[in-house]
Amino acid sequence: MLGKRLLFVAAFACFAVLALVAFARRPEHAFLVSSDRAEWIRAEEPFDLVARPLALKSVPFRYRFENPDSRETGAPATLRVQALRAFRLSVNGRVVGESGPQEASWRYARSFDLSPYLVPGTNDLRIDVQNDQGPPLVMASSLALGIATSREWEAPGPDGTWQRTMTASDGRSNPISEQFPSAWQGLCRTWALWLVSFLVGAGASVARSRGLASSAGWVLRPSVLRWLLLGALVLIGIHNLKRVDIDAGFDAESHFEYIRTVAVSHRVPLANEGWQFFQPPLFYLLAAPPYLVIARIASEATAMIGMRVLVLLCGLGLVEMVYRAARAAFPAREDLQAIATATGGFLPVTIYMSHYVSNEPLAALLTAALVVSSFRLIGAAHPRLDRWGSALGVLFGLALLAKVTVAILLPLLVAVLFRAAQSQSLPLRSAAGPLVRFGLASAGIAGWYFARNWIALGSPYVGGWDPSRGGAWIQDPGFRIPKDLLSFGAALHYPIYAVFTGVWDALYSSFWLDGFISSSAWAVAAPPWHFDHMVACALLALPLSAAGIAGALRALRAPRNPMEECLLFAALGVAMYVAAIVALYIRLPVFSTVKSSYTLGLAPCYGVLFAYGLDLLPRRPTVRALLAGYLVAWLAFVFRAYFS
Repeated sequence: MLGKRLLFVAAFACFAVLALVAFARRPEHAFLVSSDRAEWIRAEEPFDLVARPLALKSVPFRYRFENPDSRETGAPATLRVQALRAFRLSVNGRVVGESGPQEASWRYARSFDLSPYLVPGTNDLRIDVQNDQGPPLVMASSLALGIATSREWEAPGPDGTWQRTMTASDGRSNPISEQFPSAWQGLCRTWALWLVSFLVGAGASVARSRGLASSAGWVLRPSVLRWLLLGALVLIGIHNLKRVDIDAGFDAESHFEYIRTVAVSHRVPLANEGWQFFQPPLFYLLAAPPYLVIARIASEATAMIGMRVLVLLCGLGLVEMVYRAARAAFPAREDLQAIATATGGFLPVTIYMSHYVSNEPLAALLTAALVVSSFRLIGAAHPRLDRWGSALGVLFGLALLAKVTVAILLPLLVAVLFRAAQSQSLPLRSAAGPLVRFGLASAGIAGWYFARNWIALGSPYVGGWDPSRGGAWIQDPGFRIPKDLLSFGAALHYPIYAVFTGVWDALYSSFWLDGFISSSAWAVAAPPWHFDHMVACALLALPLSAAGIAGALRALRAPRNPMEECLLFAALGVAMYVAAIVALYIRLPVFSTVKSSYTLGLAPCYGVLFAYGLDLLPRRPTVRALLAGYLVAWLAFVFRAYFS
């Protein structure tokens, strides 16, 4: 049985990889793969963290070479050229050929015979590349001439002089990252907090196991731990209410503009009317009335602070959802409930996102409520499916009206309803009833918004990257390479803006710490976090990360009871979100594409998977003491990092 499951997982993984490769190779995606003879090269230029409008950019690349005797080589002087996106090839000032900016043509290399254009001795080869969707890059090679694009080629540098090029895979030093401490430096500077908190946690565990502290069991109960976490988050939020700039976070001013528009004009704007107006309107509809009242009674600045309180309330609700999910997933295991509540409820991404005004926290809260409801339906002995179908549909519709990301969970929600019907041995026709109720309820809540978009804009949903909105934009890097999907480690060294080294570093650094420093493009504008403690969390989170992976792999086995079905739901939910992020990462090659905050609604899933993975540890008092010490130390570091 185990062999069949492993074979199925391996087959599915192979299919997923092939699908990803096919997706990446689509002509509209700037995914670059070097050949065994040449590399993609680009002109050297500094990082630019600011989004900028799309514009046609042209870069000349040149290479000087000695013309070999064709009679000795016995091969035609053929040069293969592939460029992102249009190019003109010339040799010794004479145009050999060119390729237009057609969407698909850049995917295929074109061959040119250079023999009629060569002269004895030194020859000048030049390829002028144009790209209106990002940086120009080129890859060229000729076996007969011994030519292959590499760092030996030249292109104009930042100062306009000819300089050596850099390859697409060359890492560029990000000056912002190195203005903050490394993860190891942060850990070394904060050893006192690590030692004291570890000893407190380990000591409490030992005292409890030996019956020396009668109150230790009460303190560690999940219900009490939940209140402690809620109190800690309230304390952080109130303490930072005026210390963190009100415009901190991605596109905060645009989110405020959305709220103002709804409050003043009493209507939901269309996606093409503003930078963030493509977002579904639920958060802004809820925020507009208190914003308008506070602005009239006090001031607009006070109203903006009030919006931050609203976001904090969503963060508090998310902690509650994690606790309720832990109880639903582990009904007979208070120890696992406590671990899931502590780890999933106090995630750094939850804490720093609770400071930023956007629709993300509300969407996360509603998504988490869907997860909790799914767990409860899975564990229910005799559920009334019609009511459950309607309830899940209402929650799903509300979540869609907050952010469309929740649509990723739709297959799992349908599977949960089918599973519940199957457990009651209902016929197929009866099982379809809850699904119909689910669809009608969700359409009744959110359908009007997507129907309006379809009528007014020609599409049910227009994403922020959609050129039909007008004002098309780009950020670095502007392309992707296989290394971006295969590498990891920079987030363990300099985690701030580790996003530039690959998708996994981006997810890790924005999950375990504020790796984007509130989207600040300059170090001086960073939020007032305690950065030594914050970056140290990148290393402290390694055991929890391993536990989460172990828990997810453990959950992939065939479920035998409702608890294991909940864990399978959690593992598949996380996998589906990550797959969607990777696809968007390839489709939109800008650094701000990958943020773990997109998965914030899966905090309950993370919590139960962490606990399930840690449950693999031996249940010995010594191991339990070490685990308790580690978890207390991690919680202490997270709290200190953001209690600024």
